Formats: sequence, C-alpha cells, structure tokens
Amino acid sequence: MKQHSTISRRNFMKGLGLAGAGIGAATAASPVFHDLDEIVSSPSANYKRPWWVKERDLGNPTVEIDWNQIKRMDNSQTLHGATTWLNLVGPEKYKEWIHEGNVIEQTNIKNNAPGNTLKDVALLSAVGAAVHGPTQFVQDPIQLPDPEMAPPIYMWNGAPPPEYFKAEKYQGTPEENSRMMRAAMRFMGASQVGFAELGENEKKLIFTRHVRVPKNIVFEDVEKGYETSDKFVIPSKPMYIISVVIQMSKELFRQGASILRTCGNGSRYYIWAGVQARTQAFLNGLGYQGLGYPIRHWGLMSSMADAVLTGLAETSRNSNVCISPEYGTVAGYFSLLTDLPLAPTPPIDAGMFRFCHTCRKCANACPVQAISHDAEPSWDIPKSALAPNAEPTWTTGGKKIFHRDDPLCFTKWQYPFCGICMGTCTFNTNDVASVHEFVKSTLSTTSLLNGFLWRADSFFGYGLTPEEEKENWWNHDLPIYGYDSNIGALDGGYSNR
Repeated sequence: MKQHSTISRRNFMKGLGLAGAGIGAATAASPVFHDLDEIVSSPSANYKRPWWVKERDLGNPTVEIDWNQIKRMDNSQTLHGATTWLNLVGPEKYKEWIHEGNVIEQTNIKNNAPGNTLKDVALLSAVGAAVHGPTQFVQDPIQLPDPEMAPPIYMWNGAPPPEYFKAEKYQGTPEENSRMMRAAMRFMGASQVGFAELGENEKKLIFTRHVRVPKNIVFEDVEKGYETSDKFVIPSKPMYIISVVIQMSKELFRQGASILRTCGNGSRYYIWAGVQARTQAFLNGLGYQGLGYPIRHWGLMSSMADAVLTGLAETSRNSNVCISPEYGTVAGYFSLLTDLPLAPTPPIDAGMFRFCHTCRKCANACPVQAISHDAEPSWDIPKSALAPNAEPTWTTGGKKIFHRDDPLCFTKWQYPFCGICMGTCTFNTNDVASVHEFVKSTLSTTSLLNGFLWRADSFFGYGLTPEEEKENWWNHDLPIYGYDSNIGALDGGYSNR
C-alpha cells in the first residue's frame, strides 16, 4: 500500500516557524498541493520554475512572430562572417579599427588599467586555449580558424553505439527522453535545457550557410546527417532541437568593457565545448545522432530564437540578448539537433520583455547608442546609422522586437570588447536576497511598477563595478566557474529556493 505524506504545506511551514513570515500575496498564486506525492508527480517536477514564470502555448512566445516573413539566413553575411565587417567599413577603416584595438590593448597593459592588466589578458588566453586548443596568436580577430587545429565535431561520436554491445537502440517516450536528456545534460554542465520539434517553421531558423566554415547547410532525405568538403547535411526526417543555456559569471560581466568581462563571456564556450562533446557521445551511445556546432563558437541556427521558443528565456530590449528568469542576461545559448524524439517545452511569460518596454537602462549605458530607445517594439528593421545604404543582411524580419543597430554595436567588438549592456541590465543581480524574488514576481504579474523598479535599480547602485574596484575580482571568494550552480536544483538538499 502506497503511503502518502498528508502533512499540509501550512503545517509544514508552521513546524519550521515560518508560517505568515511575510510571504505575502505572491504565495497566493502558487500551485496548491495536498501532499508531497502530488508534488513529485506534478508535470512540472522535472523542470521546476518559480511560480511567477507562466507557460504559454507552443510557438507563441511573448515576442510576436510572423513566420511568413521569416526565411533562412545566409549566416556568412552576418557581422561574424569572415569578410562582412571588412566589406561594410572598407579596407582602410578596417585596418584602422584593428590597429586602434592593438594600441589600446598595449597601452592598458603598460599602464595596468583596471580590468585590462597583463594578468587579466593571460586569463583570457587561458579561456581561449580551452576552447581552441593550442593558441593561435593573430592580429586579425576575423581570421578564419585553421581547420587543421579544429576536430571534426559536427557529428562527433565519442562513444560506441548500441550495436557494439549487440544491443538495440534505446527506446523511450518523448516525455521520458526529455527527462533523461535534462538530467544527463545538467550533469554534463548545461545550466538548463529546453526542447522543440524541428517543424517547418523552425527549419526557417536553420542558416543556409555557415558563418565561418565555407559550407552550405542543406536538408536531404537521408537517415543520418553527414559532412563533406562543401556542405553540412541535416536529415529531412523528424528531428528535434535541444536548446541549452549556460550561465556565466555576473561578477565578471559587471566589469564593463574590459578583458575581465571578456573572460566571463568566453567561459560559456569552453563549458559548451565539453557539454556538446559529452551530449553527442551520450546520444550516439543510445543509438541516435547529435548534430552540433561545426566550430565551437558558431552553430547551425539561431540559438537565442530557440531559447525563446523552448521557454528558456524571453527576448529583451537589446535584440541580441535574451533574459532568463533564473540567470538574467548573463547566460549563453546553444543548440543541438537530434533524431531522439523529445517532448517540446513551451515558451514562457515572466514579464521580462514587457519590463523592457519601460526600462532603458542598457540603451542609456550603450557607449555608441546602438540599442533602441523606442517605447514599443517594431516589425520594421531600421537602417544602420553606421552604414545607412547597406541592406541589413545581419538580421531577418518576422519578429516584433527592439532592433539593435548591429554594425554600430560592432564598432565596439574589438579590444577591450564591450559588454556593458549585459553587465548593467536590471536582471543582472544575484538572487540570494529575497527582495529580488519579490521584484521578479511583481513585474511578472503587473507592469504598473516597472518604471519605479527600474529607477530603484539605478538608485541602489546595481550595475557596473566602479573602475577603481575592478581588480578586486581577483580577491573575491566566488563559486566554481563564478556562478551559482544550485539554481534549478531541487533534490538532494541543494535547493537555494
């Protein structure tokens, strides 16, 4: 006979001496469970979000989407492309841009500029070495990677398939598979994962051409994906998206435009390098395929679009940044494709994109004013102030957002590598203080206090670290990897909620 734990939530709280301890109206909207077994068997047990994060219908995130306007992009024409930036600004301006960055770097090292000392630069080299293998010292940040130094990771196997053991491939329901992948990938280093079917709409998010590897990305009627000298092949059969978020160090992102901040940004890539390899090996061991990033930094599709559609995040005022309810803006997003059937996770509404309609903190902080100050998002893609005659190949239509001026922003994507918008964001706060949980739950349910909360954030001094305090990071006692890995942990006594 199964025994149920019949102690009520109120009696449990009273036993701890916490009943009525200022929980307030927020608790009234929390899910009601009659016993502990109902909690364990709840459909959300495998991905417990704060009560104020509401699920929406599949394919219906808080940002409006017109799939009829969306088409597959040639990612080699975006500003990360090997020659796009050079062609946009011209050879002379490009050389001047590179030279300026080199001079600034050398001057800062010589003068021990906070956040940009030789020690900080060495840390960044260590981050890059973990991603790329032996370091290639180049003066050109848009130089193509050396294929001889990059392992073949698009279809990395790394584990024997089931037939090696004379066994059949693993079989489970999509729901069981999703739980399995979430458990495995959290163990492998992913902060959180979401899932989606690669339907006809989602296929529009697959790039037509890779941003750096000069190969087309095509669909073919084959059982397994493969790679040749001129193309990456995705099977036309049912495929599924695994969307991954990897959090980063908020403390490092508060260092503003500095090498220390760039170290924080680089951390997601060396963590992802291991997560992808282990996930692909795990899938291969089960009898399935995992189509990953051809090179560590750039994949097959828009990872932030995947994050929004799978409920990992909402879009923000900065159209190149997502906001996670758990991790804020300081997180990186990645995507894998697999033929393992997975149960989709729905998009969310935590009031964050709605908050961005009022908050302009990142737009005010942007040193080149590349982030929109508009009161409402728009379907229309504006021309760049830097290149008003250029067609905006760096983005695509079909989404009602605050469009960032990408070329203007890119002028600060050289030493010391700006990231002020993410570091100054209202959501880039640590979550230990209960007031932050109250603020998040408030803005998820009403927009009436958004203006007040934005001004309060600035008043209390949240945001970038003062210049004279940047080097104090080396003296901080921070968690492993610089972030709180307990976020999202519910079992084993690790929960911090």
